[in-house]
Amino acid sequence: SPLVQRHLDRRLQSLRDQTQEALDGRATDPIFQGLAKVMDRNDIPHHHAFELLKGFEMDAEERVYRSVDDILDYSYHVAGVVGVMMAMIMGAREPATLDRASDLGLAFQLTNLARDVIDDARADRAFVPQSQLNAHGAPVEPELLSKETNWPAAHKASVDLLNIAEDYYASARTGIRALPFRCAWAISAALKVYREIGEVLRREGPEAW
Repeated sequence: SPLVQRHLDRRLQSLRDQTQEALDGRATDPIFQGLAKVMDRNDIPHHHAFELLKGFEMDAEERVYRSVDDILDYSYHVAGVVGVMMAMIMGAREPATLDRASDLGLAFQLTNLARDVIDDARADRAFVPQSQLNAHGAPVEPELLSKETNWPAAHKASVDLLNIAEDYYASARTGIRALPFRCAWAISAALKVYREIGEVLRREGPEAW
């Protein structure tokens, strides 16, 4: 509703303002003071924080994702940029390594979206690109997507996302070796665990939901 949207718009603007104040050294909220310390200590470019807020904005606007490029743009802003910032905290600075960290964030997010197709549809959201849903005869309307009779077609579309994620998982692996050993071990474990979520969805089909 317009009232809810106005509330979300105000909240988003407040987050932007508080983030800017923190990065300018003017934060009074302990959480934002902590953000400023992490960003400063690890020399993280300030624009990354605002890229993440752009992802919040996409959610608040309930953006419609028509193409794979659309969902990759969303995935970067809610997860890829988080990977970049985490890699910088781990000491990475080479652009190629940071790109691979972004790739892992994209892979994680695409796996999330494939896993959550039905839960998202029941919440009146659809993140699988309409191009993929159309290709498999699945409805694009969340209300219809949530109906069990449409799960087989929706599953095929979700596997499209998992196939795209595979390329990003493969790319991410090449960057892990540039991290410190303990960080590389932890990220490798996370990659294996998260990728298995998609493998379960592949193996078990729509019933996995």
